[in-house]
Amino acid sequence: MDKQAEDKRVRTLLRVSSRQQLYDNDIPVQRAEAKRYIELHKDWTFDREYIEKAVSAYKNGVEDREVLQEILADARERKFDILLTYMSDRIGRQEEYSFYVAALNQLGIEVWTIKDGQLKTQEHIDKLLNYIRFWQNEGESKKTGMRVRDTQIELVKAGKFVGGKAPYGYRLVPSGKVSNHGRLLKKLEIVEENAEVVRTIYGLAVHRGMGYEKIAKELNSQGIPAITTDRWKAGTIRSILTNPIYKGYLATGRRVNHGSLVRLDRKDWIYSNEQVRELVIVSQQTWEKAQEIREARKARLNTLEGQTWKDHKAQNDVPFNTGGRLLLTGMAYCGFCGKKLKNGSYCSHQTTRDGERKAVFVGRYICPEKCPQRYCYSQKYLEGVVLKVVEDFMEQLKSIDPTEELQRIKNRQREAARKELKVIGKEQSALRLDIQTLEGKLPEAIRGDYCFSPERLAAMIGEKERAYAKLDQKADLVKSRLLKSGEQNSDMEMLTVKMPDWKEEFQNTDSATRKMLLSALIEKIEVRDNDITIKCKVRPGGLLLKTTDKEVPEQGL
Repeated sequence: MDKQAEDKRVRTLLRVSSRQQLYDNDIPVQRAEAKRYIELHKDWTFDREYIEKAVSAYKNGVEDREVLQEILADARERKFDILLTYMSDRIGRQEEYSFYVAALNQLGIEVWTIKDGQLKTQEHIDKLLNYIRFWQNEGESKKTGMRVRDTQIELVKAGKFVGGKAPYGYRLVPSGKVSNHGRLLKKLEIVEENAEVVRTIYGLAVHRGMGYEKIAKELNSQGIPAITTDRWKAGTIRSILTNPIYKGYLATGRRVNHGSLVRLDRKDWIYSNEQVRELVIVSQQTWEKAQEIREARKARLNTLEGQTWKDHKAQNDVPFNTGGRLLLTGMAYCGFCGKKLKNGSYCSHQTTRDGERKAVFVGRYICPEKCPQRYCYSQKYLEGVVLKVVEDFMEQLKSIDPTEELQRIKNRQREAARKELKVIGKEQSALRLDIQTLEGKLPEAIRGDYCFSPERLAAMIGEKERAYAKLDQKADLVKSRLLKSGEQNSDMEMLTVKMPDWKEEFQNTDSATRKMLLSALIEKIEVRDNDITIKCKVRPGGLLLKTTDKEVPEQGL
């Protein structure tokens, strides 16, 4: 029998968990180490290699990894004798991988690692050591993940781009800096042509009150090229309207994975500490207003679906629909029954001198209960009175200084965040002590001198570590809120900025924009015949605006 027939056939497993670890789409370092290791064993002969490029052994189980399933199938057919890899963590980073090694051993396959030697499972102690080895791999993976996340958070806080695809409106350009791994780092740069489209999107949302679908339809009708497909879609508009990069703030922690990705509230995001001015496409004020409109609409939809919304006042922050010719729908209420006034407009027909029959729009607000005192108000009358009062009111608002009230709000938010951080700190201290105690019992458990088995002890430590990591994430979110507290623009700030040009803007703009401007000012209009009370969101001295018009049109007009 020749020597080749006596040699053990060796197959190697090469794996990296991310594409950044590849070198020219390959894994040459692990391959070279495996070749040298095989040469040290005179009775080993290289047969072939299995390779996994950018496959996580922590996020994926044995069943999810096609290469491991291929290895197992080849082992059943005894196509090789030895599986060699660089370290045990190349096979896996979860406890279940110890059972995978045992399955290969049962099929007569030896499992070797360059750094740890042979992974045996014949004896009970071998199985236990393997279990602990893969459990430690899982712990290292968690720690690595936490370090990577912490690094990303620090980079974001410093205003650095952490990688990935450039958001619409930007492109990636060389930064002139090199990473610790020798890769050329890139930075974001505004693409002005696309940035103008972003400004258009925010303008349609803030000034005309359009939702995602309507904005997409408007862009498509204008023939503006979409990002990756032929047409703009609502999901793309949503991603643009919710990304804080456009106001010059990078953010992370916008989603969490609980089996599926869940979006977090924007107050829980982790933002860059300072605005990156060279990345600003829209003002911070415009971005914040877009979020307020979006969240108010979402609250209204939730209410319509029968869900509970804590802040019912938020439902009236913006008009649910900015279409139609009536400006006050959604804001005007019957003062007798309290019901919201509905659109009672109709078209009449008139004949011109030339004999042409033309349709004439007659705008009306009507009470749905048809209150006997009065249920119908003409558009010309009601809107004329309200707009006159609003114009006078805007003059009063110019003298209001919102600084003191805004500072009080900021202080309350900061104090609440500090208290929450203190509670989290106490919980983490208790968990740290528990983990140290349990880890100290591991040697006793391995010897069999402890009440819990090593497996049970490992599971308990894992639960404590997961709870600690969750508290770490929670603390990061609270710290972010603490840094960002009070930076949200209130309706008062919006109005004081708009006020110098408000009248001219209001008179020269379209109906949708008028409704948005009115909704930023008016909370509710109560109409009782000729008495009209306007409740404003910003009130000088806390007063309501009230007008009594003696020249009331006849009932029904």
